[in-house]
Amino acid sequence: MPEEDIRGTPEERETYWEVKRHYDLAREDVDARITNWDKADELFRSYINPVGWPYSAQVFDPRTFTAIFEKSARLLANKLRGRMEPREGADVIGAKVNNALLNYQWDEAERVDGSPMLAKWALMDMNARKYGASFALAKWHFEEKFIGEEKTRVTWYDGPTFQPWNNRDVLHNPSYSTIKNWIQLRDYVTLDELKRVNDTAKGKPIYKNLDILRDALTKEARGGGDQRSTNWRSKNLSLKGLNDFLGRDEVFKVFERVTEYRPDKWITFAPRYGVVIRDIPNPYFHGQIPVVQLKYYPIDEDIYGLSEIEPIEKLQRATNALICQYLDAINQSNNRILKVRIAAVQMHTLEFGPGKKWLMNDPQTDVLPLEFGGAGIAEFAQTYRFLIGAMQEALGEASVGVSNLDPTAGEKTATEIRDTSLQRNVRDNFNQMFLSEAIKDQMMFWYMMDQQLLFDKRNKQKIIRIAGQDAIDLFEAGASDYGLSQATIDMLASPEMEEAIADPAFDIASLLTPLNPVSVNNQTVAKMEMDEAGNGASVVIEPEDLSGNYDYIPEVKSMSVPDNAQITALSQAVMSAADPAKIQVRAQEGYMLKLKELEEDLFENLGLKDASKYYQKLQPQIGGINGQETGQPINGAGAGIPQGGGAAFGNVPPAGLAGASQTMAPGAG
Repeated sequence: MPEEDIRGTPEERETYWEVKRHYDLAREDVDARITNWDKADELFRSYINPVGWPYSAQVFDPRTFTAIFEKSARLLANKLRGRMEPREGADVIGAKVNNALLNYQWDEAERVDGSPMLAKWALMDMNARKYGASFALAKWHFEEKFIGEEKTRVTWYDGPTFQPWNNRDVLHNPSYSTIKNWIQLRDYVTLDELKRVNDTAKGKPIYKNLDILRDALTKEARGGGDQRSTNWRSKNLSLKGLNDFLGRDEVFKVFERVTEYRPDKWITFAPRYGVVIRDIPNPYFHGQIPVVQLKYYPIDEDIYGLSEIEPIEKLQRATNALICQYLDAINQSNNRILKVRIAAVQMHTLEFGPGKKWLMNDPQTDVLPLEFGGAGIAEFAQTYRFLIGAMQEALGEASVGVSNLDPTAGEKTATEIRDTSLQRNVRDNFNQMFLSEAIKDQMMFWYMMDQQLLFDKRNKQKIIRIAGQDAIDLFEAGASDYGLSQATIDMLASPEMEEAIADPAFDIASLLTPLNPVSVNNQTVAKMEMDEAGNGASVVIEPEDLSGNYDYIPEVKSMSVPDNAQITALSQAVMSAADPAKIQVRAQEGYMLKLKELEEDLFENLGLKDASKYYQKLQPQIGGINGQETGQPINGAGAGIPQGGGAAFGNVPPAGLAGASQTMAPGAG
């Protein structure tokens, strides 16, 4: 673009040329990769290009698709389970609260684009296997919409997001094998989106020079602005014979927006129009580039790792050629080519059908079938097994054993089955380590953005609805516990209260207060209030809950399909660990087995969700004070009141507060 076409102030013009050089450098590298990515898409989509294909048959053996899809299905079969571990300045209840918040946001993020988080990570996983790496943007999303006839402004979404990025629009720094210094992400947006969405904080968007873009788009009499097909052609659409219509809508015109993310600043520009529309410091206090990368097989010097398609590309094409060659040979044997002596045969009589007569001079020599060698047909089975065995070995889906090579072999031996299972588990475990680190990056980005942006001057609290394991964890951590404060215990222990406590009408529940109190609408309540049905709860989150340092531990193995053999072994281990003799030995050594937690993990592996709901929490007793279910008075005129600290009564809220009848773990009744 000529320098005179660059818009804006001298500083903006200098910034534009800076990011434009990065843009050109990255495009050179990405454009060189697109050819290989298109080949990977063809193999994944089981597509044979008829141009130049030497066989009449066009049959594709879909091994590539099956291998990649099954791996993704094995690793991402269930919703993510993870936990926040407290570090410096943090506590257990804070870890549970933050974990519940992240799980809530995991489900809530679907509202932004209608795609669930599990589907997004499945896309990340398959792209990493096809292309060698995948990328996603993890940032804050604040969007307002006008609802109803009165056009009332409401907050549509206010929280973190996770958006997988098309690899062809990821303009990375090609100088390094990791995300370093900068990375550019390209997309196609309308001007209305820039006016409505803020991806940095709560407030109005801060884009500038939009009048320049508006004038440029308005002057285009026809067309819908920048077309994606000018940068790259969608292989997925072209394989189905479809056109790419992005950028051809004349009403909602789009333009190519590129944002360069650096640790210290974000720069957004429109390369076609030569204008910088945003140049701001990095709005996030974490000071990192908010891009998550998933790469399963790292390679030196290359930001893209090894694609799982690359080692099997030629084997897949050879398999397709072998199958088509075999089918052509079968068709040829059924429809033989005839060698005809024209001078001796009346050609119009050569018709196929019952009772047809061919007129010729010498039937022994005038018309003869073309003979061809049948060695290819005879050796097809053995060659096919060899190719499939090599592909399965390269993909880590099978071990090359006798049954893969010998066409006369029967079922696999026990040794082959064991070796195959081991090889598959080893490959999956290796992948899960990298998947775990990528998911951890995403969740820590979310947590650090929550610390900064979840609250503002007007909103000092956030109430979220939780259910299942999150409610159970907070319940067991005591977030909903009510008990006696130290001042109340001292009062009850005084001689003056002895007669009042002995009165059967004395209601100790009226003295209970939340052990983790929060103020909501000028009323003191527990941090978590259970529903009357006991299957959900409301949690009040405050800025103090997000203080301190935490570490997120994703349990990616919980997302995978359970191994029946491992579950059987785990069941036996649980039963063995509960042996009375072992319990006694552990007690002598000063340890106690947490059998409930062990059983819960077993139940989860068996496929039972929210295993804690199968346990009922017993109501504790304090001194001579019985649980509220008995309704009995205090015995001993305060002699049984423990001294020191607030005495917990479990989840027993005082009269008048929501959930007063709930005294058991959620789901227990």
